[in-house]
Formats: sequence, structure tokens, C-alpha cells
Amino acid sequence: MNIITRRNAALFLLFNSFLWGSSYIWSKMLLQYLPRFSILCISSLGSFIATGAIFHKHLFKVNFKSVKPMAIASCFSILSNTFCMLALEYTSSSNTAFIVQTSVILTPVLMAVIAGKLPEKHIMMGSLTALAGIFLLTCDFATLRFNPGDLFALGNALFFSMTLITIKLNSDKVDSVYFTLVHHLFNASGFFVLAFILERQDIKVQNLKTPVFALLILANTAVSCLTILFQSTALKYVRADTASLIYTLEPVAASVIAFALLGERMNGIMAFAGCLLILFSVVFTIGRPVVGKKLLYRIQESVKAYREKRALDTTL
Repeated sequence: MNIITRRNAALFLLFNSFLWGSSYIWSKMLLQYLPRFSILCISSLGSFIATGAIFHKHLFKVNFKSVKPMAIASCFSILSNTFCMLALEYTSSSNTAFIVQTSVILTPVLMAVIAGKLPEKHIMMGSLTALAGIFLLTCDFATLRFNPGDLFALGNALFFSMTLITIKLNSDKVDSVYFTLVHHLFNASGFFVLAFILERQDIKVQNLKTPVFALLILANTAVSCLTILFQSTALKYVRADTASLIYTLEPVAASVIAFALLGERMNGIMAFAGCLLILFSVVFTIGRPVVGKKLLYRIQESVKAYREKRALDTTL
């Protein structure tokens, strides 16, 4: 996609974080109409059709040598989405979004293991700050207890990190449009098999005839289509650990939408403090390098101008 460049890639990932934050709510609401794997199958199939319609010229130009890394990333994505839907059945949509952001720690750790080196200091500092914010948002301090949905959300975080890393490692080898098409096709096929085996007796056709169901499926499909396309392109320019940190804004978006549509509320001042920590971690990690470069450039320009002035005064 030509609209995504090195300069604006982080902004597209930021936009993605709000889109993905909303997806937890659409998926949570869709569970009232369809079982989990059926929802994922329809959304993936709709995303494949939409992407194929927009980029139809790419359908028959896929490089089959690149199918393997795309298939691996898609398998991690299938596992991530499966754990996400399991989590949504046992805990709130906002809570799921919060816990999933432990990927902010998992991603740089896994990247460090793969690369054989430590993550950059500002990435780790931002990650730890975000993790503290996530803890404040998710922990019930009255009981200090987690429910089964929280464990499924942690599984989602692990496989989401693996998805990000796989895409990043192969971003220079695979065209983002090709990846998006293959990704949705693999997901649709995988979830269809799971839905056919496990859920064919649970689907009630009358639930699928309501306008609300159609709108929710449309919203979920649009989010799935756009986020994968934006992410696979933006990761050519943004580190996987930085991307996972940007995505810590997902729970903030999820909380706002969940409150507006589902009546889910944050747990007081601790949750609010957690949101502030997450926002600070993102601004610190993304803004620090940019502000630092601009400041260094201005200092260099000032020194250059001073030297030129001194040289001019000396000649006069």
C-alpha cells in the first residue's frame, strides 16, 4: 500500500489500535448470535472477499515461495483469535483487551531471544510502564483474583506476539496485499473446519436475520480487513516490539466503547491511573526518538549558524 510510508507507519498502527479495541466489543456482542468459531469464520471470509475485490489484480500473482511464512503467521493468528473468543466468553471485553496487552512485554523478550540481544532501553522502560498500567486496569484489588477468561487472554497475548514477530521477520519478503489475502483465506478455512466440527448444531438461523447481526458482522469484517492490511504494511518500517507497545492503546479504546455500548465500567481510580500509564508509555516510546532527532537537528543548525556568523565577523 503506497499510502503507508516510513514517516506515517506508526500513525497507521495507532489507528489500528483503536480499530482493534473496537473489535473486542463487536465480537462480544456477536457471541449473542453465533458461536465463537462461526463468527471468526464469517469475519475472515468477508475480509478475504473484501480484500480480493479491492485488490483483484493481485489474486493470481501470489508468489508461492512466500506462502510458507504467511501460513505460519496465519496459524499463530488463528490461535490468537481462538483464545480471544474464549476469553470473551468468561470475562469482559475491556478486561480481555487489557490483559492481551501483556504482549507489550512478550514481544520484545521474544525478539531479544531471536536476535540474541537485549531490547533498547527506552523500549523496555516503556513496556514496563505499560505493563504497570495494564496491571492497575485488570487487577481486582478487593479479591486479588483472576477468572479463567484472564488465562485465555494471556494465551491470546502470547500468540499475538508470535504473529507480530513472524510478520516482521518476513516483511521484506512478502507483499502486504499478498499476506492479507493468504491470511484471511487460511483463517477462514481453519475456522470453518472448527465451526463445522464443533458448532454446526449450535447455529440458529433465526438469529442471523436481524439487522443488528448484519451491522455487527459488517463492522467486525471491516476491522479485520483494514487492520491486517495496515499492519502487514506498517511493520516494514516499525519494529515489532514498538508496534506491540502502540497497541497498548487498544484497551483504552475498548473501555470507552464498552462503557458506551455495553455499560462496562472501569474499577475506579486505579483503572484511570492505568490508562494514564499506558498513554504515557506510548508517548514516551514513540515520541522520544522523534523529539530527540528534531532537537538534535535544531542544535546542529544553531551551531552551524553560529559558526557561519563568527566566520563572517572575522572576515569583516
